[in-house]
Amino acid sequence: MQSLSVQALTLRQLGRLNSLQLLSPCHGSGLSMWCPRTLHARQLWGSTTPQTHRTAMWPKSWDARQSWLLHQTRLKSTRRKGKQKAVQQEEEEEEEQEAAEASDYEDELQDDPGLPKDYKDHEKTVQSLRFDLVLKAGLDIARHGVEDAFYSLKLRLNGQKLSKKSKMVKVGDTLDLILNEDKEMDTVLMKRVILKKVVGETKDAEKQRVVLRSWKHLQLTRKDVYKQ
Repeated sequence: MQSLSVQALTLRQLGRLNSLQLLSPCHGSGLSMWCPRTLHARQLWGSTTPQTHRTAMWPKSWDARQSWLLHQTRLKSTRRKGKQKAVQQEEEEEEEQEAAEASDYEDELQDDPGLPKDYKDHEKTVQSLRFDLVLKAGLDIARHGVEDAFYSLKLRLNGQKLSKKSKMVKVGDTLDLILNEDKEMDTVLMKRVILKKVVGETKDAEKQRVVLRSWKHLQLTRKDVYKQ
C-alpha cells in the first residue's frame, strides 16, 4: 500500500496520472469505482467522487441530443405555421379579387334620366359577352347584319368606334348601331343596347344569362353619341 501511495504521488507530480490509470488496478466496471486502491489513489489525486469517464460524459451528450430534438421540433412547427398562414393569406386575396371582379356583373345599372323611356328590358342568353353577340341578342338581328355594320364603320362602344367585333363588354357598356346622321339637325338616329346586368351562368355553365336594355329607334345629338 505504501508503494502504491508513493507511485501515485510520483505520477501526480509528473502530470501523468489520469482517470484511466486510476481505474487500472481493479477490473470490472461495477467494482472499479469502489476498489480500495482506486479510492486511495483518488484521495491522493484530490478527487473523492467515484465517476468514470463514461458516466461523466453521458449526461452532457444526452442534454445536447435532447436540445437538438427540441429545436428541430420547434423549427418544423414554425415552418408548418408559416406555410398555413401563407396559404390562408393567398386564399383571402383570391376571394377579394373574385369579389371585386364579380361586382361588375352583380351590380345592376342605374337608369339614365337623360334617355327616352321607350326602351325594353329583356333577359337573354348569350354564349359570351362579346360585342357582336350581345348586340345581336339585344336587337334581334342576324349575325351578318352585325358584320355588315362593323365593316361599314357604324358600330360604337361607349361612343367610340369599335376596333374589333370580339371585344368583351361589361355591365354599363353602351353598344350602338348607327342608322343615319342628320348633319343639318346635328342628330344621329341609331339602335342602342345597354348591358344592364349579368344574371349568371346557365345550368350547363356554357352560356351567360344577361339583362339587356334596348332602343330600336333612338335619336340623340351628335355630342351625346360620339365621344373623342
